[in-house]
Amino acid sequence: MKRSGRATVAALLLACLAQLPAWADTPGTSPSAADLLERGRQLLEARAAAAAATLGGRLDIHIQEQAAERIAQAPCAPQVFLPAGGRPTGKTSIGLRCAHQPWQIRIPAEVALLVPVPVPSRPLPAGTVLRESDWSLAEVNVAAWPRGVATDPRQLEGSTVTRPLKAGEPIPPSAVQSRAHLGPGDPVQVVLTGAGFVIKATGRMLHPASPGQTARVQLDSGRTVAGILREDREIEVNL
Repeated sequence: MKRSGRATVAALLLACLAQLPAWADTPGTSPSAADLLERGRQLLEARAAAAAATLGGRLDIHIQEQAAERIAQAPCAPQVFLPAGGRPTGKTSIGLRCAHQPWQIRIPAEVALLVPVPVPSRPLPAGTVLRESDWSLAEVNVAAWPRGVATDPRQLEGSTVTRPLKAGEPIPPSAVQSRAHLGPGDPVQVVLTGAGFVIKATGRMLHPASPGQTARVQLDSGRTVAGILREDREIEVNL
C-alpha cells in the first residue's frame, strides 16, 4: 500500500510538471527579439548615464536592426549582457548568451552622447582671441570626437586659437590656448609651504603650462622647484 501510494504521488507530480510550459525551449514563451534588444538598450543607457549627467547631455542609442534574425537562431531563451571592456559611449555592442548551452553572440550598437557645445559661427584663423560672439551652441555627438571637444564656453573666453577652426565644428581643447597659459621665461610668484612656514619668492617658467598642471620653475636664487600652477600665476610648492 505504501509503495502504491508513493507511486501515485510521483505520477501526479510528473503529470503536473508535464503541464508546465517549457519556457526555455518553446518559442512562444521566450522573450521576443524586440524585448531582448530593449533590455540591451536599457543596459547601455544605464552604463552611459553618468557621462550624460556630467556633461548635461542626452543619449541616443542604436542597435543593429538585423539582430532579430540572429536572435531567432538561439537554441534557448537568451540572456542579455554587456561584454567586458565595452565603451560607455561610441561604437560598442551588447551580448546574448544561453545559460546552459555554448551559444553566444554580440550585436553591434552605438551610443551617441549629444551635448550642447560651443562651435565657431564662422571660420576662425590661428591667432584669434575668442569672444562670445565668435561661437554659438550646437548639439554635438561628443562620442564621435575621441580627442575631446571644448564643452564649457566660460573657459574659451579670452583664449587664443592656435590653429584654424572650421565653422560649425566642435573646438578641440588642443586648438586653443588658455588666457592663463604660461610659457618658458614667463614670471611667476612661487609659494613655498613647509611645516609651520610659508615663503614667497619670484621665478620664471621653464616650460609651457596651464592652470592645474605641474610646472617647473627656476627661482631667482637659481634653484629649480616644481609645483601646481594656479589661475593667479602662482606656483604652489610643498616642501
